[in-house]
Amino acid sequence: MKRFLVKVIVFSLFPLLYFGGNMIINYFIYNNQSVKLNNTSILIVGDSHPQKSINPKYFKDAQNISQTAEPYVLTYWKLKKIFNSYIPDTLIIGFAPHNISQFNDLKFSNDRWSSEMFRRSYPIEEFNDISSSIDIDNNGFRKILWKQTGFYPRKNHINYIGNYSNSSKSNISDWETAIKRHYYQNDIQLGVSQLAVNYLDSIVNLANSKKIELIMASPPVHEHYLGNIPISIMQEYVNLTKKYNASNVVFDKTRDYYPDSLYLNSDHLNEMGAKRFSVELIEYIK
Repeated sequence: MKRFLVKVIVFSLFPLLYFGGNMIINYFIYNNQSVKLNNTSILIVGDSHPQKSINPKYFKDAQNISQTAEPYVLTYWKLKKIFNSYIPDTLIIGFAPHNISQFNDLKFSNDRWSSEMFRRSYPIEEFNDISSSIDIDNNGFRKILWKQTGFYPRKNHINYIGNYSNSSKSNISDWETAIKRHYYQNDIQLGVSQLAVNYLDSIVNLANSKKIELIMASPPVHEHYLGNIPISIMQEYVNLTKKYNASNVVFDKTRDYYPDSLYLNSDHLNEMGAKRFSVELIEYIK
């Protein structure tokens, strides 16, 4: 029996050493890995709204690294990492009513989003700073961390850099689904996320500390979607717009009318809509 236990322990050591060794190696790789971006003068960040509405090809020197469903917490973490090796002249960030909704607080606990958020954020996460404010699926994070770092040394751990992406399709019939996704949980209306507001403030302060011109941009949303945004969130968005406009550039087109043909769906512009919005943004900056 004793010999059997010894064999089991010895046998168990091999996978522990293998996975543990890989995780340690990968930890040192991603902690020392710099973000290699084109040193363009304009950097565009945020979630799917700037990802689909701001086409960098219409700018003289810009790149769009936005990613779908990205909360301000993750945007702040990745900007801190990026600014260690590259500082743009101008930062354009998406700023819309849904960005301050409490649905963003679910991104690290809800099965719908958490796995993807963990996959993107594990090299740059600062969960200790937010764990007292929102729920975090720690077991889910450990699983993703193990999958990403336990099997072999990875050369690239940078999963948090996105790009402009769009199509010419148009279908605005999803406005009810989009409203429920952004502003409701189990048919209960969500409020304003104080964490999202705090981290937006942090992004503003970070840009100012690096002497980066900050532009906060909100593309139009379809009237069916716009008319069903909860009043409390819309009011806070208006208040924040006034606050930020005092010291930064706020390009707010949320309530502007665009024809249906320029929408990909009820809250995203399509390729032609992005062209119009991007050109209008460029003219506004000028």
